[in-house]
Amino acid sequence: MEVLLVEKDPLVRDQVKVGLQQFPEFHVTVGSGYAGINEVRSRHFDAVFLGVDPREKDTVKLLHHLRSFDTTTELFVMTASRNVRDMAVDKSKYNVHSFLQTPIDVREFFGLLGRFLERRTERQNSTLRKDSRRANATAGPAR
Repeated sequence: MEVLLVEKDPLVRDQVKVGLQQFPEFHVTVGSGYAGINEVRSRHFDAVFLGVDPREKDTVKLLHHLRSFDTTTELFVMTASRNVRDMAVDKSKYNVHSFLQTPIDVREFFGLLGRFLERRTERQNSTLRKDSRRANATAGPAR
């Protein structure tokens, strides 16, 4: 799975990157600012981890910019715990999957990743089942 990580704080960025790299199915691309977000225009990413601080308007603009052209990629917003309540109002507006509080709590982070992987696997299995049923229905009865 392709994951884009855009975070200004080098400590948070490195912690999330190393955490993601613990899973062989994740291929992490680290981006910066608008150039990082614009990677989504040229490549498919399964998830984006984006650092947002509502007090820094440029990070909120990055969130808005991403959702202006991509509304389907799973989005995880990393922000200080004091900001989560204020940003929860925008969760549905920006289709945020989850908030990850900084500083990163390792248990919370790995739980979030586990749930994400579980959900992706279930979706893939569901799609495979539907495709199999469709193929069987179009093949018709065996002679």
